[in-house]
Amino acid sequence: MKTTSYRDLIVWQKSKRLVENLYSTRYSPNSNNSGVASLPTVIVLMILILAIGVGIAAMSFSENIISMGQKQSSAALLYAEAGARDALIRIARNKNYSTSAYQLVFVTDGCLADEGCATITVSTGVVSSLDPKIINSEGRVRSNFRKIKVEVVLDSFSNGEIVSAKWQEIVD
Repeated sequence: MKTTSYRDLIVWQKSKRLVENLYSTRYSPNSNNSGVASLPTVIVLMILILAIGVGIAAMSFSENIISMGQKQSSAALLYAEAGARDALIRIARNKNYSTSAYQLVFVTDGCLADEGCATITVSTGVVSSLDPKIINSEGRVRSNFRKIKVEVVLDSFSNGEIVSAKWQEIVD
């Protein structure tokens, strides 16, 4: 481009300086805007960290509830087994023992507050003394119930010893 006047020369020099400054890394047209691009990045990172933290907290809370339920369910099974063993001892002491229901309390106010108890029933053989006695034991801990059924066969020919006991957990 050919300059014909002093004015054209000044305009050309200013435009050249402007272009050089725009492409220069040292130049910032508005120095008050430094760091503006990092603000949205920091906000996005904070939201991401918050979401991860909430997710971890929710997972640990649900894992805690699951493990509490498993612990209570295991305790209910233990109480049901203890109730069945108690009934076996009662049968061993009295071969004609039968009852509609009785409860074993394992913690204070266990059956009243569903904190820990077992309800046991013992029924006699239906047709003859060779029919097995049936022990039903239900362990309870809060909302967890576990049931065990034991079929007890007594030796009626000799002294009435317990010959066999078949244990099974009843799943509703």
